[in-house]
Amino acid sequence: MVKKDVVVKSVSGLHARPGSNLVELALTFKSDIKLIHNESTINAKEILEVMMGNINCGDKLTVVAEGVDEQKALDSICEYIEKGDE
Repeated sequence: MVKKDVVVKSVSGLHARPGSNLVELALTFKSDIKLIHNESTINAKEILEVMMGNINCGDKLTVVAEGVDEQKALDSICEYIEKGDE
């Protein structure tokens, strides 16, 4: 298991298109990917969980990946969150 703290840079947070794009990216990996936000654990591969997570620009998240491609998954997801999608 690997994890990293990140700050959401997308002006829209992880709602609508940025959230959908995050889920699409997460689904390309075999590892389980979780987002920890305000003591809630969100499955990054479930669009409804991501949308209902109320993740806004400037929020701090911990991204956790576990599985055969965990490091690549963690790096890709963190890069996406940190660069924003605008």
